[in-house]
Amino acid sequence: MTRTKGAALAFYGSVVLVGAILGIVADRVVLRERLAREWRDPRSMRDRIAEQLQLDADQRARFDTILDARNRGYDSLMAPVRPSLDSVGDAARQEIQAMLTPEQRTRYDEMRQARERGRQER
Repeated sequence: MTRTKGAALAFYGSVVLVGAILGIVADRVVLRERLAREWRDPRSMRDRIAEQLQLDADQRARFDTILDARNRGYDSLMAPVRPSLDSVGDAARQEIQAMLTPEQRTRYDEMRQARERGRQER
């Protein structure tokens, strides 16, 4: 009888643990998707923050200036490593394309082009 109780407790403990892990993963996925939608467009992100903080015109101008300077700083830091990052991305893209069927490759290229259009629209 004790052995059966131990097995049952282990089973229920495992179910609770797996449920908790699945809950955390689901929460992270949903949260990541929601944040990606909310913060995808830098201009709307700035507008949303300015509105939520109720910035006046002078504060908004300073806010935009600070973020513009930050972005220029990021760009200058990334400039030396961007070619290396691009080559790593290109190599991965080539490997992915090599493993796909022709139909999948066409869809993959369409997906990449849509993503690039989205980036250029920002």
